[in-house]
Amino acid sequence: MRRSVVPLLLCVGVLTGCAAERTPLPAPTLEPVARDTAGLVKALVSRADEQYSVRFDAETTMSGRRVRVDGGLLRAREGRLLTLREDAVDVVVVADAGYARTNGGSWKRLNRADRAPLKSGSTVEGIVDEVDPRSVVASLRGALIVENADETVDGVPTRRYTMLVDLRSQAEQTPELAHRAQLLAAYESGFTATAVVWVGPGNLPVRVEQTMKTLEDNVFQRTVHRYADWNADIRVVAPAVG
Repeated sequence: MRRSVVPLLLCVGVLTGCAAERTPLPAPTLEPVARDTAGLVKALVSRADEQYSVRFDAETTMSGRRVRVDGGLLRAREGRLLTLREDAVDVVVVADAGYARTNGGSWKRLNRADRAPLKSGSTVEGIVDEVDPRSVVASLRGALIVENADETVDGVPTRRYTMLVDLRSQAEQTPELAHRAQLLAAYESGFTATAVVWVGPGNLPVRVEQTMKTLEDNVFQRTVHRYADWNADIRVVAPAVG
C-alpha cells in the first residue's frame, strides 16, 4: 500500500515535527464507492493511520450549548502528540503526560489518566481519541450505509456517506468510560443516531458529522469533526511548568 496519497514529507523528532519541502499534490481523484460500512471504516482507519499529522477542528452542540475545539495531531514514534484549544483553555498532550493552562496562565502538568479542564470532562488520554480521525471513524463500525453521493466540501471533491448508527455498538467500542456511559444511557432511552462521513481523495476523511435524536425526533446532540492539511509541519513540545 502507498505510504500516503497526499505525499507531504514530515520529519519527526522526539517531541517535535520538523518542516520539509512540500511536493505537488496528486490529482483529486476519489476511490470507488464503498458498498458496506466495514470496508469503508477499515480503509479510512488504515489511510488515516498512515499519515504523520493532521489539523482538526470539532464543534459539539447539545441542548443549545456549543463547544468548539481546534488544534493539530502528530503521530510520533513514542505515541500520539496533540495541541488543542477550547475557548480560553490550551492543552498539550505528549507521550507521557498532558499540560493545560487557562487564559494564558501558567501551565499545569497532568497525568494521562487525569481529567483535563475541558467541557467534555475527558481524561488527557481520552481527548486524543475524541479528535483523532482514526478513532472517530472507527467508532462507526456496525453502522449501516443508507446513501452515498458526490459532493464538494471546502473546495475538496468528496464522496458523502450517510449512515444509521447503532448506539450500543458504538458505546462498546468507546474506551472513555464517561462517554461510553452517555452512549449507553442514550441507547436505553431510545435515542437514535446517524452519521455522515465525507471522504476525500485517497480515502481520507474530510468531515464527520454525528447526530443524536430523542424519541420525539428532536436533535439532542450534534458533533462535527473537520480534517485538513494532512502531513503538515505540526510541532508539539512539552511546555515549561511554572
